[in-house]
Amino acid sequence: MSKPFVAKTPYEATHPTVLAVYCSDGRFTDAVEELAQHLGHERIDTLTLPGGPGLLNRWSADYLESDMVTRAANFLIQGHHIVEVLLLAHAGCGYYQSRHGALGADFVAEQQLKDLEAAAEELRKAHPGIEVHKYFVRPQGKKITFEALDSSES
Repeated sequence: MSKPFVAKTPYEATHPTVLAVYCSDGRFTDAVEELAQHLGHERIDTLTLPGGPGLLNRWSADYLESDMVTRAANFLIQGHHIVEVLLLAHAGCGYYQSRHGALGADFVAEQQLKDLEAAAEELRKAHPGIEVHKYFVRPQGKKITFEALDSSES
């Protein structure tokens, strides 16, 4: 039996107060954490699944998918006392390509933006007073850019 791996990162008993909901595409994981740190958040809770915040839109996601993700988000927001949520959709998302790709890139991008807005509305309605920020993420060569869809974002 081999020795267990011990992380260098220390355990912090308190929960973060920020939740990031984004696609599970690992090409963006480190960049999302970097964005959170840029915004002043040392640590974040995450809810990552293919399609990310699009699954919070009960009108475009499958009911069972949406119900499960909505319940998970509500659990984290209530149980971890989340006060801010970052919703992130990314260009080239395989989830959206598999569902809407035949309708063209413009339709896919438009649907992602509609889903971000619907997810934000759903969370604000369920959790009055919570801050929700929307981002569209784009790879540009070797860089990843985050376009804030709320005018107050940096």
